[in-house]
Amino acid sequence: MRRTRGFTLLETVVALAILALALMAIFDINSGAVANHAYAKKLTVATLLARSKMTDIEQKLYDEGFSNDDQEESGDFSEEGWDNFKWRAKIVAPRTDGVSPEQLIGAIFNLPIGTGGDLSGIASMFGGGGGTDDKSGGSQTTTANPMAGAAMGMAQPMFTQMVQQITQTVRELHLTVYWRDGTQVESLDLVTHMVSLGAGSDRNGGFTPSNGTQPDSYNNAYVNPATGQVVSNPTRGPDGRMVDPATGQPVVPRPDFDRQRGRR
Repeated sequence: MRRTRGFTLLETVVALAILALALMAIFDINSGAVANHAYAKKLTVATLLARSKMTDIEQKLYDEGFSNDDQEESGDFSEEGWDNFKWRAKIVAPRTDGVSPEQLIGAIFNLPIGTGGDLSGIASMFGGGGGTDDKSGGSQTTTANPMAGAAMGMAQPMFTQMVQQITQTVRELHLTVYWRDGTQVESLDLVTHMVSLGAGSDRNGGFTPSNGTQPDSYNNAYVNPATGQVVSNPTRGPDGRMVDPATGQPVVPRPDFDRQRGRR
């Protein structure tokens, strides 16, 4: 009789090892796909929550105006039904301390500035001369075109006012949404810039109340009559009028300012 040969013990062990490795690879691929799907879902939720919170913070800043210093806020999304998602925001004011208006304008518009931080570099664009060294080793500034010097003298107050406007009306908003995924903490960062003319303004520089009434933050605000910028913590001057505590200049109520400008 012809005898049929079967598998040896070694062949059986090798086959089982190959099967085990294949099953482990398939399991790893499936678990990775499930983990990526869960992460993508959380990232989508975080993106939508961040977009909603960014809109809320921007609207709040438009309604209440900017603070003179940096602001920080934080919270979670429990009201939206996502308790495990949290957020923190930082509103950063421009840093212009120790920077002259000429240096800031030169940096913004990429204009030449003199070595001493003066307007000689900008004046040279209008035909004025820059700084020159004399024989004694000192620095001497000459202007070939007197009209250029006069033009720069007239432009400097405008530059100063422009820097003041940038400082008071521009803010950088950083928003971070973070959540815990197992032992890791994942986060999503958003950065945007805002321009607001004061409390009660909108993205177009006007005021558009949704319910037909003005908020208290709008009615009780005082502004600089020249720029329209909201003045924080105005005080009463010797003559009884409200003044800016920083400059001593008179301020006017925001509603009166808008009525004079035809905004209401």
